[in-house]
Amino acid sequence: MVLAVASLVSRLFGLVRDRTLAAHFGAGDTLDAYFAAFKVPDLIFNLLILGALSSAFIPIFTDYIKRNGKEEAWGIVNSLVNFGAVLLAGILIVVGLFAPYLAKFVAPGFEPEAQVMVGNLMRVMMFSPFFFGLSNLAGGILNSFRNFIAYAFAPIFYNLGIIAGAVFLVPRLGYMGLAYGVVLGSFLHMIVQLPGVFALGYRYRMHINFKHPAMKQIALLMIPRTLGVATQQISSLVNTVLASTLAVGSIAVLNLADNLYSLPISIFGISFAVAVFPALAERYTLQQIDEFKQDFVQTLRQILYLILPTTMLYWILRAQIVRLILGSGQFGWEDTRFTVSVLAFLTIGMTAQAVIPLLARSFYALQDTKTPFFTGLVAVITNVGLAFVLIRYLEVVGLAAAIAISGTLNAGILFTLLARRLKGFDLKVLANVLGKIIISMLVMGLVAYGTLNAMSWILNTHTFVGLLVQTFTAGLVAVFTYLAITKKFALPEVEMVMRPARLLMRRGK
Repeated sequence: MVLAVASLVSRLFGLVRDRTLAAHFGAGDTLDAYFAAFKVPDLIFNLLILGALSSAFIPIFTDYIKRNGKEEAWGIVNSLVNFGAVLLAGILIVVGLFAPYLAKFVAPGFEPEAQVMVGNLMRVMMFSPFFFGLSNLAGGILNSFRNFIAYAFAPIFYNLGIIAGAVFLVPRLGYMGLAYGVVLGSFLHMIVQLPGVFALGYRYRMHINFKHPAMKQIALLMIPRTLGVATQQISSLVNTVLASTLAVGSIAVLNLADNLYSLPISIFGISFAVAVFPALAERYTLQQIDEFKQDFVQTLRQILYLILPTTMLYWILRAQIVRLILGSGQFGWEDTRFTVSVLAFLTIGMTAQAVIPLLARSFYALQDTKTPFFTGLVAVITNVGLAFVLIRYLEVVGLAAAIAISGTLNAGILFTLLARRLKGFDLKVLANVLGKIIISMLVMGLVAYGTLNAMSWILNTHTFVGLLVQTFTAGLVAVFTYLAITKKFALPEVEMVMRPARLLMRRGK
């Protein structure tokens, strides 16, 4: 819940960030170049850092703390810090030299002036993976000790850095202020987590021990995960390349819509998966397989309980969401309509994308990084193949449809293989719970749609206040309807929502 609340706050700041960017630049050349320039730094970060931490570091680090104590575990951390710093510094220099050529590769459909913007932005943004590398290692350490506070709130500071860049640096430095804002945000993301790591007893030492067994274990576990991340990044890169050949603003619209639909995935999918991951890794270390399955099923039920009604609300309120969050300044009506269409298709795959982090981390906890790689590879091939076909008929909306279909396929395969690996789940119980959630979701959807139309007769929805009241009222009525029905069905997950509300009410009294 700590992670979910912090993720919500962070994502709200992310929406402020996107609204600021959309208002200042609209869905045009500058925002297209900004999002395109992210691709190479993101690729490096995901390949070299995120893959190692999410799949390899936490299980090995947790195991060494349990079996060998903190001192040896800190030695592993220092080896990773020093090796990572040298490696990232070298890559930073290479990318800086070849940025103009990389810009042409990432955005081949751009005009030459826009490609120059991409290259310039990319050179500065390349500092962000360096800070993110240290930051995410710190976050992995904190997660291993079940300390989620600093880790959870770090993304808020990242978004604040980007907002500061758009508001304060762009007027002084032009579009390059966006890149410096990204670097500032990544530095803040790092600095907020380091005190917690030092408080746990970590002390920096300048040494690298490549011969340590843990380094070899991390490398072996990291390779399949890195390949899996590479396939995902290739998919994202192909989407950007294809979008660069479409109408101006396509990259911006795809990324803005993706950020909107990623909000509940981060809150309900990634947060719950990150929180349970250390517990799953510990269960496997102690060979408590039944408890492993119980933790997995309980977390899966919680995610489905929250993400399915959210998917329905997103579908019904998609136009209102885009108009409220992005519809200001240079972001006109055509940009809004364009983004609504993309968001509609992305929403179809929201539930699948929310459970993939839990499914993948369950395999990582089993120290199996190969299976998520191969299922991810199948999904990426599907995504790229569909993207090439669908953009002929739907343009950038076709990219969104390909993402949704491939994500659903990935989740289905992962769940089937995990069930086989763990010798089955109680599918009757899961189906019963899922059926109750779907019935509740459908009734909630009808109530939300009716409320939305009723409010449009009462309010002037052409104003920001009228639109906000309409959306908030429809959403609130829908949420209470869903809670009431699921409580009637006696789903235990309803208490996950009601308990914090009761505590807040008691404290208020």
